[in-house]
Amino acid sequence: MGTSELPARAQDPPNVTMRGGHFIRRCTGPMSCVLAIALLTNIAGAQELRLPATFLGDLPCGDCEAIRYHLDLWPDHIFQLHREWIGKDFFKDEVGRWRIDPARRALILLGSGERPLQFQIKGPDTLRQLALDGTVIVSSLPYELASKGSLSPAELTLSLAGEMTYMADAARFTECLTRRNYPVAQEHDFVRMQSAYRETVRKPGAKLYVTFEGSITARPRMEGGGDEPTIVVQRFGKAWPRKKCRGPTEAR
Repeated sequence: MGTSELPARAQDPPNVTMRGGHFIRRCTGPMSCVLAIALLTNIAGAQELRLPATFLGDLPCGDCEAIRYHLDLWPDHIFQLHREWIGKDFFKDEVGRWRIDPARRALILLGSGERPLQFQIKGPDTLRQLALDGTVIVSSLPYELASKGSLSPAELTLSLAGEMTYMADAARFTECLTRRNYPVAQEHDFVRMQSAYRETVRKPGAKLYVTFEGSITARPRMEGGGDEPTIVVQRFGKAWPRKKCRGPTEAR
């Protein structure tokens, strides 16, 4: 999948080139200039962080001991987040895309929640949580997440929606929010998803939108050494033949 092979900075956007250590815009029209400038500001902000990396920390909680954060960030603007409410039998996992607000030096996580989580970038390895409205939390309590400059992705369990393909006895799944493509393990409730695909799709390898409860976990690669992120279908939901993943800017 190449999640850890990407360079530490985001890839050069369209109409932008790197020259002498500086980004140069190549505008093909007024709108392309606006888009290029927006991309450049996100690249500049992203360069403040040392990525890919995992950020960890126990943040204050009003009705529990703490909320334990495990935040994984990749330079291609994708994140994974595992949160555990310590002292309660509750956790929440999500995936999505992140962006930078350079004016506030803020990292914004655009996931499945109604309101994005926001963090102030304090340094290449330190984030400080902001309020939901993006303002600074004035408190002496620990609101920081810290990274050691390395990536150790969390295992996630969450509701997933995206497009499945199946060919040559191999299934793959593209998650809609991140557009990441994963192999699918043929275990647990995979049989029900496989049956729904065969009953619905007429052309082998065609895409089928599906929803299910599942896990993203490291499994050995089918070819070559090492592990790769893999989808495990815990409880199949439904196939939606007329539905497709929306564009990345519409993911939320």
